[in-house]
Amino acid sequence: MKFHEQYPGHLDNEHPQHLCREAHLNTERICRRLGNSSDVSVRSLLLDWASVQRECVIQLIFLDGMVNNQVLEESFIPAIQSAPPPPEGHSLPDYFSNQILSAGQVRTAGELSGAVKDVLSGCVLVLIDGCEEALALAIQGYEKKSIDETKTETVIRGPQEGFTDDLRTNITMIRRKMKDERLRIVTRSVGQVTQTDISILYVEGLADQQVLNRISEMFDEIGLKTVLEGEFIEEYLQSNKYTVFPTVLNTERPDSITAGLAEGRVAIIVDGTPFVMIVPSLFLDFIQSAEDSYQPYLFSSLIRILRLTAVIISIFAPGLYIAITTFHQDLLPTRLLLSIMFQREGVPFPAFVEATLMEITFEIIREAGIRMPRNIGQAVSIVGTLIVGQAAVDAGIVSAGMVIVVAITGISSFVIPAYNMSIPIRLIRFLFMGAAASFGIYGITVGFVILTVHICSLESAGVPYMRPYAPYLKSEQADGVFRSPYWSSSRNKRTRNGA
Repeated sequence: MKFHEQYPGHLDNEHPQHLCREAHLNTERICRRLGNSSDVSVRSLLLDWASVQRECVIQLIFLDGMVNNQVLEESFIPAIQSAPPPPEGHSLPDYFSNQILSAGQVRTAGELSGAVKDVLSGCVLVLIDGCEEALALAIQGYEKKSIDETKTETVIRGPQEGFTDDLRTNITMIRRKMKDERLRIVTRSVGQVTQTDISILYVEGLADQQVLNRISEMFDEIGLKTVLEGEFIEEYLQSNKYTVFPTVLNTERPDSITAGLAEGRVAIIVDGTPFVMIVPSLFLDFIQSAEDSYQPYLFSSLIRILRLTAVIISIFAPGLYIAITTFHQDLLPTRLLLSIMFQREGVPFPAFVEATLMEITFEIIREAGIRMPRNIGQAVSIVGTLIVGQAAVDAGIVSAGMVIVVAITGISSFVIPAYNMSIPIRLIRFLFMGAAASFGIYGITVGFVILTVHICSLESAGVPYMRPYAPYLKSEQADGVFRSPYWSSSRNKRTRNGA
């Protein structure tokens, strides 16, 4: 028998989505909405208030494994069972939430869908007979990863803690570092099936309202069934959907997010992943590291220049080698040219095919090292690169000079702090190799102009991607390629304030 046939008077009313006054009917409806799953637990409590000659039936609904059973059994259930009769004129929901269940977070639910979502979120739903509102007790107790060091953004000096997979824990870590009363947190559910909680964090008065409006419009456009990680919504945040360059920065460091919020940016936390997104994100953000803020400014500036140099090497080195050895041999000193010619004397392939084979081999070895178990992946990468490179040279398939160029190029790509920036750099490298093999240095020059125009045309949440250099903003040069000392920034601030 279907439920609406068994209880027609309660389901065929004007508000079928509202909770009714009978606790056992609400329990039945919620259990049926959950498919009568085996992990749905129901506890019935009978309160006999003899002094007022009244009985009260209370039913608790929760998912086994999602709540803290110790707190439930030792705190909340005894508090409910020993509750005295409510004073005259007090409603039962207000009485229980304010005086009996005051410990922890307690909220009310009047809609059936809201009550079901509270149960799925790990709350204990309290249904009181005779009341059309339920109470949701937030006493989640499921297992979650503890706070640990970051895996992808290690630093020598600075905070060592990283985000976890739990949304509330991540918000708490940011709250600990930013005690500004203007910090605002807005949480929404995304995903028709997963109903994943996503929190948007910003500092009121610092964040650009246009950026907030863009993010709000983006969330309204999302129609995905599942949202399991930030990438599911990151593609919606991309201003240019067809660029290979990332315009959303991912980080697992609370200090980086706190610094971004203080600069007026917006952080987006997805429940279930330790990587937090921050927008707008500029090109220099992917080159900078959190450790730059914890080292002397001269050292940080030199390291940033070194990273930019590594980016240039990673993009252009193989292409320049192909162009010079194929079209522009006169640019090399005589001795170096003779050395390269002797090395390539027995190589059967042109420089472009030689470089392509070595680059693809290097990428395969690197990917294999990432996917293999951690305790042997690094060893396989190092040993595989050495053996394959030496064997290829001994077999006369590639020249020793090409192995050196590919090795330097691959190592340079590891210098880039953001992994999602190193991926497009590796892809663009092959385009410049093709341009160099076809037109020499002229092809590289044209490709460089096209790449520069493309990067300068990008935006991140409406902000120019190459800011503060395109357009050039003198006021924002304190933390660009060069990091100014903190005492200089404080002195400038005092000067502007008339001190």
